[in-house]
Amino acid sequence: MNYLTLDAPPLLARSESTLRSVARRVAHTFLPPSADLVARAGPVAACGFDVGRVHSGGSWNDAQVHREIVAALDAPLRPMLRERFEWYLCRGACFHTDAHYADVLFGVWYVLGPAVDIVFSRGHRRIAAEPGTLVVFDPFEVHGVLQPGATVYCADDYAGSAPSVFVGFEVECREAVTAGFEMAPGPPEARVVSSSTRVSAVTGAFE
Repeated sequence: MNYLTLDAPPLLARSESTLRSVARRVAHTFLPPSADLVARAGPVAACGFDVGRVHSGGSWNDAQVHREIVAALDAPLRPMLRERFEWYLCRGACFHTDAHYADVLFGVWYVLGPAVDIVFSRGHRRIAAEPGTLVVFDPFEVHGVLQPGATVYCADDYAGSAPSVFVGFEVECREAVTAGFEMAPGPPEARVVSSSTRVSAVTGAFE
């Protein structure tokens, strides 16, 4: 996997169960989806949904998909991959956090859709994504799914666009994982992010 360091001040993630440091790195690699998985994503893409939001297409388990993702992950992450997967779909995604994922890193495997950028606005990083792109990141970090090269989210840009379909997965935050993602304890004065923290949907800035 390739790792990118986010150029941003440290953050602390607060949930009901813990207060921890937010990862300073994101990881990505390429894993071509099988024809069967692409075919399964087709009906998910046909569901109606609002522009700009990430929607769930349902959760599921699949031993073969689990083996494929495990093989694509770096060794410390492999035993930490949870067995449950979830379809996620969007036509562009405004900037947001997923702070309800308390003690895990979040992963998305792009299965079907047009070229997009997964943008980490606060850290000045973007990953060009096409079907096969797999990304692991901290759900407390601000992120969005934008048109290639875009720096802000504008709903009108996605009104007629084809949907993007991802397999979502979770990696448990254990010591071997936190080291690779630079989740060392942050300064006590670092900003705390929780599910109630407001983020600008357009720019990704904290409000």
